[in-house]
Amino acid sequence: MSVPRPPVVFLGPTLPVEEAARILPADYRPPAELGSVYRAARERPSAIGIVDGYFERVPAVWHKEILYALSLGIRVYGAASMGALRAAELAPFGMIPVGEVAEQYRLGLLTDDDEVAVLHAPAQGGYRPMSEPMVNIRATLAAAVREEILDADVAEALAARAKDMYYPDRDWAALLDHAAESEAAAHLDRLRAWLPGGALDQKRLDAERLLAEMGRWLETGAGPPSPPAWPFEQTENWGELVVGDGHPPSGAAHGDRRTAGRRRGQRRKESRAVNGDGRQTISERPEESLPSRPAGTAIRAAEVTRRQAADIGDVRELERARRPVLIEGALDGWPALDRWNPGYFREKVGATRVPVELYPSGSYYGSWVQSSLRMDRYLDLLTSPGEAERCYLAQAPLLDLLPELAEDLSVPDCLSGAPELGLAFFLGRDTVTALHYHSSEQALLCQVSGAKDVLLYPPEDHRYLNFHPWYSYRFNFSRIDFSTVSEGPGSPLRCTVRAGEALYIPLYWGHLVEGHGTTSSVTFFWQPTTGRTRPSPGMRLRSVLGGAVRRRLVSPFGEAFNRRFGLG
Repeated sequence: MSVPRPPVVFLGPTLPVEEAARILPADYRPPAELGSVYRAARERPSAIGIVDGYFERVPAVWHKEILYALSLGIRVYGAASMGALRAAELAPFGMIPVGEVAEQYRLGLLTDDDEVAVLHAPAQGGYRPMSEPMVNIRATLAAAVREEILDADVAEALAARAKDMYYPDRDWAALLDHAAESEAAAHLDRLRAWLPGGALDQKRLDAERLLAEMGRWLETGAGPPSPPAWPFEQTENWGELVVGDGHPPSGAAHGDRRTAGRRRGQRRKESRAVNGDGRQTISERPEESLPSRPAGTAIRAAEVTRRQAADIGDVRELERARRPVLIEGALDGWPALDRWNPGYFREKVGATRVPVELYPSGSYYGSWVQSSLRMDRYLDLLTSPGEAERCYLAQAPLLDLLPELAEDLSVPDCLSGAPELGLAFFLGRDTVTALHYHSSEQALLCQVSGAKDVLLYPPEDHRYLNFHPWYSYRFNFSRIDFSTVSEGPGSPLRCTVRAGEALYIPLYWGHLVEGHGTTSSVTFFWQPTTGRTRPSPGMRLRSVLGGAVRRRLVSPFGEAFNRRFGLG
């Protein structure tokens, strides 16, 4: 007699795996996405529980794959987050909704998927939540009314304000800050004092209930529910999912030659199976692997010329050679060299919201999205082991956004005589900025803390660097993943910019920047004073045509996107 396979549970930010395993020993897997439930069902587990799932930047789990699991007689539970949404929709077909959130969706009291959406840390950071889901805000406000902390009308107004916020921006601090101008101050003060002990995590409660119900059912030894009376339809889209995964489901046509090649090329990824005592076992499952982090470049390059700050009279002298220069002592006298650390940032600008780039692909060479986080929340990520792998506070306008930090800086003497200066702030850990160039402004990278390795290519090497198309918004970024390149053509330069040093980057010089450990820096930008570098005719045409198209097509769409999602 075969031993039943353990239940599979898809879990992410709603509940830590270690805590979930104390309730139910199971094969815990990352949040569900397209194909996840199908792959789990193919393994014939004793039951499947869906708590968390992706929905925005990767395809969400299909209803069809849940129906497939049900058609095999596998019991499927859903609660708290994506699981609650799917369970409410598929309850008539046999999926089991668990908890308050799923019930509200089933009754139509909740309809929007943003009610359960959260911004969270990547897998390396244990999916730690970085925003507050709307369902938790609603549950907490209702509890505050019951305990006479708030009047019902104030709670209703706060809920409406929270609902108007973009989901990554929702947290109690931001909500109460927004509400401070209009709601009664006494109510808000009472709520602030009550929240640490009174806030409800409804999603967590529902997830714990799902695990408990699965455990009770497994303990009874009851068999799986009877297969549904309705037939499972083998649609064309379903067939594509099955073939794409490499293994046809039971009952599908065998002998499809297309599956063999796919199966041979398939990568495998670990999922965590946690025993009741907390010990981890490893089960392999086919899934598209994530790109690896850059490990540094091995390209051989000449060293950038070094000069002392005292030897450079003004910006015209700096620009004259039209080549990069590493300037020692450029930041002498800056208070930032002694002050800038996480504790100082918390004290000075902890409550300020900053634009953070998030890299869902797991690679700094992949696509990214931008979200607004409080600085103190970003610092939590930055100072927690494993959690800063895919996020970066890059190119924030310091004078506009963080003016409190400007008193820690001064304009380096080597920029004397420069026209109007722009100033950008960078803060991250083990970060990579893909190779790119500036076509309109020169840059002086000023390293305040930590160190950055910079690989630079002259304008005449652009033909080797595989930049994005001229009509792309990222036209000045290379598509090469330099973590995989050991040799290449061209005449690159290299340097390490350490705290207190500055690197001059002329127009059109491609540069790849890799930070080691926690680093902070600022970059000054300015228009050339001694005449522009004369790029090749092809580069000039690329810049002119690309700029025209982006202004006409890309920029309006980008601006509309930013307005829609509050990123502008």
